[in-house]
Amino acid sequence: MRILAVDDDPSILELLNSVLAAFGYKDVVTARSGSDALEILSNPSEVFDCLLLDVQMPNMNGITLCEEARKLPGYMYTPIIMVTAMVQKQYIDEAFEAGATDYVTKPFEFSDLKQRLSDAYRMAAERRAAIEVLEADEEEWSESEVYPDVRLTEPQYFGDLPGCIGLAEFENYVIQLSTMHAAAAKILAVKVIDVEQIYKSSSTSEFRESMASAGAALLRATKQGRKVATYWGNGVFLFVFDNEDGVSAERLLTQGPEITDGVLLGSTLIFHVGEEVALEATTKMEALFLIDKAVELADLQRNQAAKFG
Repeated sequence: MRILAVDDDPSILELLNSVLAAFGYKDVVTARSGSDALEILSNPSEVFDCLLLDVQMPNMNGITLCEEARKLPGYMYTPIIMVTAMVQKQYIDEAFEAGATDYVTKPFEFSDLKQRLSDAYRMAAERRAAIEVLEADEEEWSESEVYPDVRLTEPQYFGDLPGCIGLAEFENYVIQLSTMHAAAAKILAVKVIDVEQIYKSSSTSEFRESMASAGAALLRATKQGRKVATYWGNGVFLFVFDNEDGVSAERLLTQGPEITDGVLLGSTLIFHVGEEVALEATTKMEALFLIDKAVELADLQRNQAAKFG
């Protein structure tokens, strides 16, 4: 794996070089500024499999660099891990909104960084392969009655929906937020009603388009106060709100009629709205449990329905 590490502190770059070499990553390039990093990334002969970015750098910080890197050809799915001393919630929020895959705070445990590098690279490779298959075969599927087996429960990545990130990134965000800034935010799950029937009666592309339409409607309805969202699978969307936004669930139940162009296979969008769950955890496993709890509550709240469209 070829890695680009960016930090304005030469001692940190030296440390990262040593640590990465110990992990078996020998092909590491370093840069001491965002502008230098972009120049390197813009060179078609310099292709990297992972980026490690510091947040607090002069002129161009790591968050802006992350956002700019995502615009470059070939870097839409590349793992971008923020390795930084900045622990404030603002920076965590902004990093994931800009397209970060993960967020590691200094001083870091070597074994933890090694695992995150491995997980991020595997996830990015799987997503890139899945998207390439979808794009390559889309025309062929449209002319055939035979479609690939895409499971109802599988998460999907809707990168063209602003504010909607991949499930793996969403999990990393929830882990950071709930363990480092306990109770500062909450998670809410919303489920598309009758998603099983929609899945059975749709082609792969039609089902994906339906879920994208549902996600677009929900993103518009939650744009005030929402930080990030993801599609969990099985018709379920997950949203994180700051605790300062105290009426997120109620807004979803009352604001639906204002959505006019969120059409799900030609019918009105109807959702189950779950209960809000405080993001408060001490371990990674506890944080992931909060996601599962929010999903279960969306299934239980059969009496709360919002109609969009």
